[in-house]
Amino acid sequence: MQLWEPVSIGDLNLENRLVMLATHMSHCEEDGMVTNRLINFYRERAKHKPGLIIVGGCYTEHLGMSTPTMIGISKDEHVEGLTKLVDTIHSYNVPAAAQLYHAGRYAHSIVLGQQAVSASEDKCRLTRENPRSLTVEEIQQTVENFGESAKRAKRAGFDAVEILGSAGYLINQFLAQATNKRSDEYGGTFEARSRFPIEIVDTVRKAVGPTFPVLYRMSGEDFVPNGLTLDDNRSFAPRLVEHSIDAINVTGGWHETRVPQITMDVPRGGYAYLAEGIAEVVDVPVIACNRINSVSVAERILSRGKIQLIGMSRGLIADPELPTKSQADQQHLTRPCIGCNQGCLDHVFLIAPVTCALNPMAGYEEERKLGPLGVGNIAVVGGGAAGMESSRVLAMRGFTVTLFDEQNHLGGLLRLAAKVPGRGEFAAYVIYMERELKRLAVKLRLNERASAETLSDGEFDCVLIASGTVAGAPPVDGVEMSHVTSAYDAITLSLNDLGKVAVVVGGALGCYVALYLASRSDSVHIYEADEALGVDLSRTTRWVILKALKEKGIHTHTNAMVTEIDTTSMSVLIDGVKNDVDAKTVVLATRPQPQDRLLKQLENTSLRVEVVGSIRKPMNLLEIIHSSFALANSLEI
Repeated sequence: MQLWEPVSIGDLNLENRLVMLATHMSHCEEDGMVTNRLINFYRERAKHKPGLIIVGGCYTEHLGMSTPTMIGISKDEHVEGLTKLVDTIHSYNVPAAAQLYHAGRYAHSIVLGQQAVSASEDKCRLTRENPRSLTVEEIQQTVENFGESAKRAKRAGFDAVEILGSAGYLINQFLAQATNKRSDEYGGTFEARSRFPIEIVDTVRKAVGPTFPVLYRMSGEDFVPNGLTLDDNRSFAPRLVEHSIDAINVTGGWHETRVPQITMDVPRGGYAYLAEGIAEVVDVPVIACNRINSVSVAERILSRGKIQLIGMSRGLIADPELPTKSQADQQHLTRPCIGCNQGCLDHVFLIAPVTCALNPMAGYEEERKLGPLGVGNIAVVGGGAAGMESSRVLAMRGFTVTLFDEQNHLGGLLRLAAKVPGRGEFAAYVIYMERELKRLAVKLRLNERASAETLSDGEFDCVLIASGTVAGAPPVDGVEMSHVTSAYDAITLSLNDLGKVAVVVGGALGCYVALYLASRSDSVHIYEADEALGVDLSRTTRWVILKALKEKGIHTHTNAMVTEIDTTSMSVLIDGVKNDVDAKTVVLATRPQPQDRLLKQLENTSLRVEVVGSIRKPMNLLEIIHSSFALANSLEI
């Protein structure tokens, strides 16, 4: 495989072409000091030997800090912790680079304790705050701070530095007309707007010397109005090389772009064309990234012969063993990143420690060790996310596990979610878990509804109920009519020729079923009693789903309470006014209810029973998997 072949960045030799990209983890102390938690996270990734690990972002000055728990490289006191981190990575013979970071207007004033800075004073869509414009003297100091931070990186033992010029951060803010309205030597023409990043590159180069590798991370295209295009960056990239940049790392747009970049709906490897476009005009190695979550995708990109390196972050958060498994011909056992963002990007915006929805160990390498060896027979009822994760962990601990599900397959509601346009990655997780459970010799009793009698025959020492939820129905007259169905059934039964569809309740479930039915009906309308749709969707996914609803022509109605369902219409209070609306098919997407029939039956037995997953309370995928891991990992018989 090309991915595991050696390559060089300047004088730095890499054993393979996989680069772990800079990943904001929120694992530092509030003054940017490296913690054991951060070191343990990178230790686990370094064990499996990607070609290069880029650490960061590392803020170069206080004004560059976007969250209080990101890595600092702005003062000499940071060097000791950074050295420990680098030494840990080096102990596995993996080189490390420090990403030099300045948030600019992407920093919140509440974090900085003062107003954020930028090229100009335009309001930031991300923070909803107005930055102040840097003076020329402050610009020069900011440039100098990049150089001083590069010196600290070299002193800490890093093998390279990467200048962050992408994602809408400060360097991008100077380059783009969208955010640079200056009339001095740092604004106006593209040449003048480029002055700031070129000065940073030159200063960093002078700080680290002529042979120390310096990388530059750019947005191949900004995807914002008046932002840089790929053509702009194809003209800029050769200038970076002229100023001694040794490699270019090409990502997609800004954080505030309305073009999805790393969410589940983005095709795997869909932005590699940006890196390939830059590679055509430079003679240094180029790194491609964004939604490259598997070795097969990486190989496909490398096989086209344009770029030399593959950048990956979330794939290595989901499964740090990815390189080892691939090189041992066990790629099929790699836990996939599905682009759900629940543990990573969502947590970044919440200023919470980063983890992974599918990998409960990520970010908890020290705290969450596999529990002690267990002995006994355990039944797990329900083959959804909770049941599969519980079974996996129990089997790894040595228990004999039997997993029941009344369907003829595993996955539960994840299989339904995977049918929704843009949500297909859920199926990748189900496939991975099927393989894992087979590898761990979990006994599968599919197409079998577990009963109190079956479970009480003396075979099992404990029963875990992971039966999840069933469709709920609102207290509305008419829900029993033949043209009324649940969201679950609407997807499961692949209904067609539905005419005009009315989806009752516009939470995540209602949005998903509307997207699924959009191509199967004359029109789809969502009726939501509250003021907004999809409020139970995560921050980094919600806007993508709402955008998809609009693009598919789905009609959305908020402040719209359904009060009665008739044979061909519904009564709806819209802003307090009664309306009669036509509907050939009515789909109920109300909050699901716990599927607790078996649980209640088992209350009358002597069996030990534990409950896990969404049968307990509404949960997202991260909460389900992490709580299932916790229960299964601590269970004692």
